[in-house]
Parts: sequence; structure tokens; C-alpha cells
Amino acid sequence: MPRYCAARRTVPLAAATVLLSAATLAGPMLGSSEAGGHIDSPSVAADPAANITDVYAFTSPDKPDMATLVLNSYPFQAPGTAVANYPFATRARYELHIDGRGTGVPDITYRWTFRNEDRRFLGAGPIASGPARSVDDRTLLFRQHYTLERIRGGGAPEVLVADGIAAPTRTGALQMPDYGGLRAGTVRKLPGGGQTVAGQAAEQFVTDGRVFGLFVLGTAGPVPGALSAANPLPAANVNSLVLQVPKSELALGGDARRNPVVGVWGTVSREGADLKSSLRAQEPSYRQVARLGNPHINFALLGSFAATAVPGGPEDRFNFRPAERDHLDAAFMAAALDPAPPHRIETAQGFIAPPGPRTDIRALFLSGLGKDNGAKFGIDLNTQAMNADADPKAITFADELRLNLTTPVTAKPDKYGVLGGDLQGYPNGRRINDDIDPALLRMLEGEPGGRSAAGLLPPPAFILQPTPATDVFPYVNLPHAGP
Repeated sequence: MPRYCAARRTVPLAAATVLLSAATLAGPMLGSSEAGGHIDSPSVAADPAANITDVYAFTSPDKPDMATLVLNSYPFQAPGTAVANYPFATRARYELHIDGRGTGVPDITYRWTFRNEDRRFLGAGPIASGPARSVDDRTLLFRQHYTLERIRGGGAPEVLVADGIAAPTRTGALQMPDYGGLRAGTVRKLPGGGQTVAGQAAEQFVTDGRVFGLFVLGTAGPVPGALSAANPLPAANVNSLVLQVPKSELALGGDARRNPVVGVWGTVSREGADLKSSLRAQEPSYRQVARLGNPHINFALLGSFAATAVPGGPEDRFNFRPAERDHLDAAFMAAALDPAPPHRIETAQGFIAPPGPRTDIRALFLSGLGKDNGAKFGIDLNTQAMNADADPKAITFADELRLNLTTPVTAKPDKYGVLGGDLQGYPNGRRINDDIDPALLRMLEGEPGGRSAAGLLPPPAFILQPTPATDVFPYVNLPHAGP
């Protein structure tokens, strides 16, 4: 994947660390409110470990017969120190779902569950008592064990990894002098091919922060060209689950040529109890608390995020419901045909919103890009209707990140994906280096079939973006550590 974050003027990590707190709170008028992208509902704002920040799905550039899926959670982690610790949630299920039939019901689910091994005094203090070069070193006082299961068609779980160890929070050179080697030691091979790793990673989310002002207020600021394309998140870390599996495992019927398209989304569910029945000898039940397929779907349709959303409103409802029920939410479906940001931009700047109904936006988020479903690209690219073994009558509208497994890896990726002429990029899945927000803004404003909206984001004063992801597994960069 290319290094495309060249800037007029770069901002060093130390400055970016300061920006991480200030710019996150600065608001969309400053063009840098990243809270809109990573905290999109009141429910997840109070539960950061369960908050899904991004889902990625792409053909592995170094292994084209493999697909890689990534679920990132727990945003805004400051660079680690000796006592910092950002574990995955326990008594929770992190899941990636695969749908080849287009029904919103998973054909395959990959499930991670975590438990803690904590030898710290009273569960506090440094997470290592001395240099730890491996997760097996006794100096590492806090470890997370995980189980990875695969569920096919609602059947019994199959254990793929019985006792994996997650790469710990990176605390710095004194406690973890070779974090790269330490993380490499946590990669687990999977039966039947593929591999996985769980642990902390540098935030990889690429965006132009001015987009948030456009979505929420209709303008990037009083003088958009004088603002930065600042993204304070490159100084932060997240927790990352990376899964690489053969394409034949994901494709419906095991045949990616016959059934090339899969839909992907992630969920987190918290353990609880069913209060409608007796608690005696009751097995734990799980309630879905977070969900994500397409990036920024609620933000792009409603122009809202946690700070402007009402608890229990459409953003929370989205996180709580299964994908198969999206088409039953009338308000959600109406927003897909009439998204709010173009109207706000028209009010603020006079840039005329495309006429509705916006079947192109409904296709973008809820059915994939096809010739006959309202999308404006004029090609059959990534709808499950392309799958020979999918029942056309059963296909429904559902938020899924749809990936065509047969699209060849491009030698020269374009960061704007399909809109930039690169059929392998977003919204045909999502690569880690894809700059989704400017492309999403332009599609909301009617491209490719209508007037170009590229001028809504003039050249910025400077650019701050993450270091590009690598071309080899696990693709995500090593997490930042403090001094």
C-alpha cells in the first residue's frame, strides 16, 4: 500500500500527542472533531472497550488468495506508559460476521472472548516487573488470553485458537525493548490456513477532519482552505483484531468465482442475564452493544455523533439491532434515501443537494454497487445479487461492508478507492490506507453521476495522517509508546 500522506507541512508525533486531546474536543468548526468518527452513539461513549472504531476487509496484498478482516476498538488510547493498560473487554464477545446470501444473517461468525491473567499487586501498577521480550516472560505481570471460535450457519462453535495470548499494551522501551518481536510471537496459525493476532496497534484511521464540520454544520469552517486536514488520531492507539483466512473459507459454498461477494460487519456483545426467566442455573446471555460495517454510516446519514445524539435514538438503535432488521427501521431507511449532510451543506453554502430519493446512497450502504440497484457507477461490483447461489428473493437491505473477493489487487492503489478509479478500494471493502471521508462526502453530494463536490475540500494548510499501513501481515502498525 502506498505512502500517500505526503504533506505541505508535517506535524511531529509530540505535537500530535498534544493535538489528540485538544483537537478531539475542538469541534467541527475547527475541522478536527474526530469524536464524530469514533464515538457515534451515546451507548458506546460510556463503554470504550466495546466501542468499534473501524472495520476493514480487503484482499491481502501479499497473499492474494487470502482475505484480511480487521476489527478495531477502544479508541483514543494515549501512548503507553509503565502503568497504562488498555485491555480488551472480558465477559464480552468480539465478533466478525460474514454474509454471502445478502440476508443480513451471518453465514460465518468469528468470535473472540478474553480472560485476564493478572499478577499485579491488587490488580494495579506496572504491567511488567522488568524487560519483557515475549508474552511468555515471567516479568510480564498482566496478560490476556483469548479463545477464537468459528460459527457456521448458527451451528455449534468450532475452536480455532484455544488459548491465544494478546499482545499487551505497549509501555515503552524499558519494559518492552523489542515490542515488534513480542507482537510477532503472538501471531497464531489457523487450522486450514490463515492466521490471526490480537493486541494494541497504532490508530490507522485516515481522514480529512474538515469533513466532520461539513456533515454536522454544512461548512468546514469560516475559511476552509486555511484549515488543516488535521487528524489527531495518528498519535493514539486502538485495540485490533486481525484475521486472515483463505477466500474459499469466506465465499458462499466455498467458491469465490461462483459467489464472489461477501458482506462483513463487526459487533461487540456484553454478558448479562435474561431477566424474563429464572436466574437459577441460567447460562449467561449476551446483549449486542456495538456494531459497525460501513464506516460512518450514521454520521453520514444523520449528520450526528455521540455529542449530538439522544440516548436511545437512531444511533443507539443501530448499535443494538442485528443487521437483518435494518430494513424494518423506517427512520433508518428514510435517512438512507435522504441523508442530512447534503441539505446542511446547501443551507450553509448554497451547494445544491442532489434530488431524491437517493437510491445511490441506499445502495452504497445497504446493498452494494450494482448496475440495477440505484448505484451510479454503472457496474456490478459488490452486491450479493452477483452470487449464483444467493436467493434473489431473500436479499434485503442491511449495513454490511461488501467485498468482491475476485477484484485483483491493484499495483497502484488510489486512496479514494472506487471513486478514484481503483475498483479494489472503498466501498469495495475497505483497505487500511483508504481515505474514506472525502470520497464519502463526494458520493453524498451525487458523484459519480452528478456535479463534483471536490471543491468543498480545498487544499488544506497542512496534513497530518497516520503512517501508512504495511503490505505484510498484520498490516496495522506497532502501537505508540511514551518516553
